Amino acid sequence: MIFEARDVCAGYSGRRIVNKVSFSIKSGEVLCLLGPNGVGKTTLFKSLLGLIPIMDGGLYIDNELFDSRDRKKAALLIGYVPQVHEPPFPFKVIDVIVMGSIGRASLFSGPSKSAFDEADKLMEILEISYLRDSVYTEISGGERQMVLIARALMQNPAFLMMDEPTSSLDFGNQMRVLRQVSELSERGIGIIMTSHFPDHAYLCCHKAAVMSRDRPFRVAAVEEIVTSEVLKDAYGIPVKVVNIPMPEHPNGEVTTCIPLLRTKEEHRSLVRVEKDTDD
Repeated sequence: MIFEARDVCAGYSGRRIVNKVSFSIKSGEVLCLLGPNGVGKTTLFKSLLGLIPIMDGGLYIDNELFDSRDRKKAALLIGYVPQVHEPPFPFKVIDVIVMGSIGRASLFSGPSKSAFDEADKLMEILEISYLRDSVYTEISGGERQMVLIARALMQNPAFLMMDEPTSSLDFGNQMRVLRQVSELSERGIGIIMTSHFPDHAYLCCHKAAVMSRDRPFRVAAVEEIVTSEVLKDAYGIPVKVVNIPMPEHPNGEVTTCIPLLRTKEEHRSLVRVEKDTDD
């Protein structure tokens, strides 16, 4: 399947914040949405999910116009993993996950035994079976993120939208979540995720899109767009994208993004100023 946005415009109270955004992803591809705060990433995300109306343009699945505001149909095609989730009651983890199957159930039916069996299988795949009977509000942030992924997968979606899935997680949990993103893509699920870390695009994504204040929406293969020049333009700081040889890695090297807080000349100037002050 192919999910496509064509010239999507969205905003609030008649004011456009997102203007003419176009991209497409296939089943099994991961697209990382990058950009500084305040450029419309959240607005775009909400419009793709149908939480706010699209002002112009449209969404398509396999070339057919798709109305994401049709909640029943959307639930069968697109899963959503929010950045933060606080349930009003202290549900058990198994119950939170099974809630994801509600969109597939009939109006008056409750969760079936097969739904619980499916939830158990997902927990095994995500390596969180040990949390089954834990209270959701009492587990760690990284564990909650895995539970939310399992809940979204209960919809059996073709595509998954993840809003900063590693937000507020420690380094280890960030990597565990990104590993699951890669494994889900290998299972054929298309994923759109936002991130504040350009490195994440190199770790688990096929494409990246960059939103910035003064430039049009840009999307391309990760290695083509997550570059020093584009990142400096988007974030306003010098960034160096480097390849580090690593024989144990499947590709023989890893790519990482290093922010340069000071250029060599800036550093020399600072040293001169400090020396003059000392003198």
